[in-house]
Amino acid sequence: MLRAPFLRFLCVSGLALLSSASALAQFEPAKVWVEPPAVAARFPDPPVSYATPGFRPGRTDFPSHAEMLAFLDELARQSSSVRIERIGTSQQGREMPLVVLAEQGRVDPTRPTVMVIGQQHGNEPAGGEAVLALAQQFAAEPGSALLKKVNLVLVPRGNPDGAERFTRVTANGIDVNRDHLLLRTPEARVIAAATLRYAPQVVLDLHEFTVGGRWIDKFGAVMKYDGLLQPATVGNLDAAIAASAQRDYVDAIQAAFARAGLQGFKYHTTSGGKSDDRTVSMGGVQPDTGRNVSALHQAVSLLLEVRGVGLGRAHFARRVHTQVLAATTVIETAAKQGPALMQLTAQAGQRAKADACRGDLVVEAWQTPTKQRLEFLDAKTGEDKAVDVEWRAAEPLKIVNARPRPCGYLLASSETVAVQRLQMLGVRVERIDSAAPWSVERYEILSQADGQRQDARGAIEDGEAIRSFRVRLRHGRAVVQPGSFYVSLAQPLSPLVSAALEPDSQNSYAANRLLEIGDDRLLRVPGPAPAGVWH
Repeated sequence: MLRAPFLRFLCVSGLALLSSASALAQFEPAKVWVEPPAVAARFPDPPVSYATPGFRPGRTDFPSHAEMLAFLDELARQSSSVRIERIGTSQQGREMPLVVLAEQGRVDPTRPTVMVIGQQHGNEPAGGEAVLALAQQFAAEPGSALLKKVNLVLVPRGNPDGAERFTRVTANGIDVNRDHLLLRTPEARVIAAATLRYAPQVVLDLHEFTVGGRWIDKFGAVMKYDGLLQPATVGNLDAAIAASAQRDYVDAIQAAFARAGLQGFKYHTTSGGKSDDRTVSMGGVQPDTGRNVSALHQAVSLLLEVRGVGLGRAHFARRVHTQVLAATTVIETAAKQGPALMQLTAQAGQRAKADACRGDLVVEAWQTPTKQRLEFLDAKTGEDKAVDVEWRAAEPLKIVNARPRPCGYLLASSETVAVQRLQMLGVRVERIDSAAPWSVERYEILSQADGQRQDARGAIEDGEAIRSFRVRLRHGRAVVQPGSFYVSLAQPLSPLVSAALEPDSQNSYAANRLLEIGDDRLLRVPGPAPAGVWH
């Protein structure tokens, strides 16, 4: 196991020129919750140090966007293994760099690629700092030796505007980590473009969870665990991908935590608001988060959340170290698996392609109600406190809506927005050249109402109501006109296609007004497409 080294401080001349005003992110120390000494004592600093901007001596805030960019540019100047790509900009015009680490800076397509994403939520700075530490760790020996076996693609800040303002959501109020299917934000589109370009076999998404707040209100306790882990949990997930994520990655990270004296468990959260709602849920099971959408790209996909939201700078080194340790474990595991990992993900894609026209697909799934004992710390004394809770498990899923899997879908020529979003995800879409009769299934709308998207914490910060449909299928025929689009399920990304196009789920393009379903604008195709309708 590579340990995070006692890193030397980079002599970054550009950083010294930054004024304190430009360096200061809009973090307000006065709003930080201060732990009782007995609680804080349970979380000593780790025996490592980091030389990233967030650990500059005397620091009381978090790095600005300019500091991050300067740090990465200097790292690229010092190491031939590092390449910085400017892959897009945020809503407020901030560059979103992609850090590529590969042998001599050239990605080898015969080696596995690991993508690590930091700070999709702007008020969770440890993930962004951990990505910078990883870039530094693998830019030079001994870390760079692993680049003979694996490529690394790092996104330091998935939400740079939120990071600069120290807020969870993007500038337009959308949670970017609930936007990976809909792609309404430029931030989510940038991550989608990087995923499409580099097709990672493993994706690790770094976050932080609330320590006090609603946990104190509901249980008189604070969070005990250093790191909470969850692999992808979503309908239509390949079983072999799911098994590997747990067995080869989550279990390995938990073992690494135990060796380092860190506490790990399954990811869980609870709603804000009412203190008498003591239900605790594992992370979301919808095809909207980076974790779940990446898995439907046929990648091993993991979420890590560390103990941090609300703490300000407290335990920052421990929080970053927890993430660096987990990410290093993931990278080492992928390097060790090598061709076997690439075969695993490729075969998952082939199975998804072969499943077109047969079996059932999951339209909608939710957590399964059960019971769970959780370990907390008493909010005053810091002593261990076990609590039995109503638990919403993401394993197994509770399937609430399923139907036979079609061969594909037809979209009217007017539905260009939906087509463009699918193509951004990497989905293959055919343009129909000649009119022909098709056997189809139509969606008959039985009812329609406005609502809100929901996740494990309650209503999603989204800014727009969804349309909730109840539908049934009607078999028939339709003469499909030139200019229409056909989206076959005989492709590796077919689970993403169905997640987007089956209308009666909260994340569908129809529910979110990216697609209309009346007047034959969306049809299912239960059998093979007619011959010769496109070139």
